[in-house]
Amino acid sequence: MKLRVLGVLFGLAFLPVAAFADTSIYFCEETGAYGASWGQADNHGVALQQCEKYGGTACAELISCGTGFAAIATSNNQVIGASCGASSQGEANSAALEACRDSGGTGCAIKHKWKG
Repeated sequence: MKLRVLGVLFGLAFLPVAAFADTSIYFCEETGAYGASWGQADNHGVALQQCEKYGGTACAELISCGTGFAAIATSNNQVIGASCGASSQGEANSAALEACRDSGGTGCAIKHKWKG
């Protein structure tokens, strides 16, 4: 089963964001499991652990960013869309839904949202 996932990133340049991410989202294409963390000292590690805890067998970072609004949209067919670093919750939600649909998700809906 081949799943495509598209993450939409808003905000800061890639290198500073990766080093000091306030939000990290990991996803496993094999199982559809995902994990997210924000505001933690080790967001990458926490998000990876969450993904594995919920059944991820090959979790990989989908997206990370600095502060801003974030959202995860899930679908009926194990595709997700994610966004972070947006200037408003509405913008984050729209970007996550678009990413989910663009990746082939059906019935995409916002599952999680937060301000990191």
